[in-house]
Amino acid sequence: MNMKKTTAAVSLAAILAGTLAGQAFAANGFQDLKGVPQATQIETLRERGIVQGVKDGIFAPKETLTVAEGITLIVNSLRDRLGLETVKLAGPNATFPKVSNQAWYAYSFSIAGYKAFGLPENIDPNRPITKEEYVFYLQQAIEATGQYPLIKIYINITDGDSLTTSYQGAIQRSLIMKISELDSAGNFNPKAVLTRAEAAQYAYNAMTYVETRKSLEEELAKDPFEAEAQLTGGSAIYRIVKGLEMSFAAIDFNVVPTPNELFPNVSNDAFYADALVVAHGHGVELPKTFDPSKALTREEFTFYLQQALEKSRHYPLIKLVPAPIADENDITPEYQGAIQRALNKGIISLNKDGEFLPKEFITQQEATDLLQKAVDYAAAHPDTGIVAE
Repeated sequence: MNMKKTTAAVSLAAILAGTLAGQAFAANGFQDLKGVPQATQIETLRERGIVQGVKDGIFAPKETLTVAEGITLIVNSLRDRLGLETVKLAGPNATFPKVSNQAWYAYSFSIAGYKAFGLPENIDPNRPITKEEYVFYLQQAIEATGQYPLIKIYINITDGDSLTTSYQGAIQRSLIMKISELDSAGNFNPKAVLTRAEAAQYAYNAMTYVETRKSLEEELAKDPFEAEAQLTGGSAIYRIVKGLEMSFAAIDFNVVPTPNELFPNVSNDAFYADALVVAHGHGVELPKTFDPSKALTREEFTFYLQQALEKSRHYPLIKLVPAPIADENDITPEYQGAIQRALNKGIISLNKDGEFLPKEFITQQEATDLLQKAVDYAAAHPDTGIVAE
């Protein structure tokens, strides 16, 4: 439920200053964090003005967290990426009747409503907050800062039946992003009331995540479509995987590898990273030394495209009579079979001189045209479901 902007506004600086009124500021660090596993993260949040103590020098890490404290912590930890610089909002009481417009946490609830964290209208700011609630609101806040590349896997939660149904998707994404975690028995413990230390850890994880990872929009902005520009490897695999609708769902991974484990030259945070894992999982023969920034040749792109088409679907094997290619001697031997099959399927064609020009770099427009032909072929030839022997 998005709150609409109004003219009865309060400034961000004033309200953030006001949020400190309910808690004490510890100028020299907290004195009650000895032996607390989250101590380093809590001190980092303190140094950045994100958390305060219950009184000077005291953080009270084992005390339970209230809804008001939780929402304020979420907003403060992500405020630099929530785009609040020019936001002016009225008090939250019109949307959340139990939240006073004069409360120290009022602005945080205004932001939570405006940015659609998913808070119910009848939320009580003074009651303790459960783990599933806090993680749900935190995950919604993360996603309000931008869309991030995410491996589409399912994490088994031993006590998953105890999760509130509407929270399940956000909690899955939180676990994948490593914002939250399961215990040693694989339980999420959704109904447990969070401590201040636990909540601070999750807020720190969220803050670090959004600060160290570029959103999908930011990543894709680095790789705009330019018809005559050369197509790089990372972008090529991303487009092939998306175009052919390849996914993790069809791959039997015992443990999903990270992109960098498979390909040392690939950053796990790149927008094309998960696509490389998907392609690898389907059997596309990407070399371990795959360089995502390197421009692809026509033979490389055709090889990857043809393999993706064949290994993400089941088509009967046909013995082909090789078509004559004038510059066949220029084709890398291990690519020849895939190129012949691509010719047979009408995905690629030769020029007027009967040449394929395998070593020429492929342009984005050429690659787009070939990918569309592959997509059209897949649409016209449904998967037989029979594995070729």
